[in-house]
Amino acid sequence: MLDKWFYRLKSYLGFTRREMRGFVFVIPILALLYAVPYFIERYNRSVSQEMYLKYIAKNKAFFSSESAFSQVSQEEKSKQPQEEKGKGGANVSVPRLTKPSQPVFNQLSFAEVSAIELQMVQGVGPVLSARISEYRDNLGGFHRPEQLLEVYGVDAALAEKIYTAFTFEPRIISKININQVDFKQLIKHPYIDYGATKVILAYRDQHGAFGSAEDLLKIKIFNRPWVDRIAPYLSF
Repeated sequence: MLDKWFYRLKSYLGFTRREMRGFVFVIPILALLYAVPYFIERYNRSVSQEMYLKYIAKNKAFFSSESAFSQVSQEEKSKQPQEEKGKGGANVSVPRLTKPSQPVFNQLSFAEVSAIELQMVQGVGPVLSARISEYRDNLGGFHRPEQLLEVYGVDAALAEKIYTAFTFEPRIISKININQVDFKQLIKHPYIDYGATKVILAYRDQHGAFGSAEDLLKIKIFNRPWVDRIAPYLSF
């Protein structure tokens, strides 16, 4: 029988007799190697199941007490609606929950906000906030809300947003002593340009100290609207 198989393998596959004998011995070995993992897994599963059963038997008292505790908890939950009533069947008052109010920011005055705080207004970025703060400080403060529109890049809609976020209060924080100021200090004010600075200082040197803002009208190039605009920022 074996010789017939050797003959067929030799005829169809071209194996020598020695190669065929080796092939016959290799097949059982391969089958054994293939079956070994299956038996190992089956053995491990049997051992694990046996250990689990031993664990359950050893801790049987604990599991039985846990189930009893669970049963008691369920009974307490079922009794809870009935226990909400006090003596005599009176209902016990349960506090009603209310949604907490949302906290809001402190509303600052526009006169004291910094360039960083101005950026909380939509449409005001780092560049524009710095420009607004610098203009306000160089001016000495705003005494009218419309002065915000003098800042480049601020329109009426944006000014309204700013004054919604920050309250406006007329406040002039610094004034110019026109009788003591020098050229470099006077020309820094946004309302006084180079030509006006030269004329004011020349008139002061020639006629003496100014007594009030009305004295500026003695300089022919200045008119009432210009003087009224600069007067709140002058001291004498």
